[in-house]
Amino acid sequence: MIFKSISVVLLVLGLTTAPAQAASTVEAHYKAPGPWAVTTDQVGTTYRLYHPSALGAGGFKHPIITWGNGTNTTPDDFPGVLNQLASWGFAVIASTDTTTGSGTEMLAAAEYLIAENSNPASPFHGNLDVSRVGAIGSSQGAMGAVNTATSSGGLIRSVVAVSLPAPWAAATIGEMHVDQLACPVFFASGAQDLLVSPYQAVRDYYDAVPGPAAMAIRKNAGHTMIKGAGSAPLGYVTAWLMYTLQDDPYARTAFVGAPPEIATNTDWERSAEKNLP
Repeated sequence: MIFKSISVVLLVLGLTTAPAQAASTVEAHYKAPGPWAVTTDQVGTTYRLYHPSALGAGGFKHPIITWGNGTNTTPDDFPGVLNQLASWGFAVIASTDTTTGSGTEMLAAAEYLIAENSNPASPFHGNLDVSRVGAIGSSQGAMGAVNTATSSGGLIRSVVAVSLPAPWAAATIGEMHVDQLACPVFFASGAQDLLVSPYQAVRDYYDAVPGPAAMAIRKNAGHTMIKGAGSAPLGYVTAWLMYTLQDDPYARTAFVGAPPEIATNTDWERSAEKNLP
């Protein structure tokens, strides 16, 4: 596949140590751009790719992230989170489909990158960690992330569901079974999202997950909190994926500890964690 390069974004190197400072130190660390310069490519009209420019530098194998758009949105609406994750070493593939709730498009996207890892003509050849694949999405795309994981046969190793629709809203899109999730999942929603993704719905989803899970509500944030720059949830979204897909011990302290950082961060409320390694 020949990719058309759209842009290359030079991003600064983040801190590599964990100083004992304020309660939001971990969040601030992963809210900043990571150490990788980022390139954005287009695959026809089907996918947008966000990935480290120097793929495989130092022998690093990049975990894969498949992204799900919210209803009637495209990757262009989420430049903050997509570039951010690439800057932390992930190879991110975003379907351009505006209805991703079934997870079908997201799973196909992940499988596309896995195939590219085996393609000698691809820049991704041999540079991806195909055993570490995560799914993340916003709103309908969050539902798609859950469905991608539960239908992937174990391919998906981590999920982030941002502003996951409550059951009444999810039912207008299709089926979703959070009780079938076998991989770690982080539910994040905004305190001002009182209709589509309110606290009680998020809590019920969290309680239904049989395995590792975390949840938290971002104060002063609404349903579209990850659109655009996506700054409200960006630090902990990045930290979750660094913890679950890159075994980052500093990122882990955001969600695991006595207490974990997210539980003491005054910008967040109603956090909970269970069964986390």
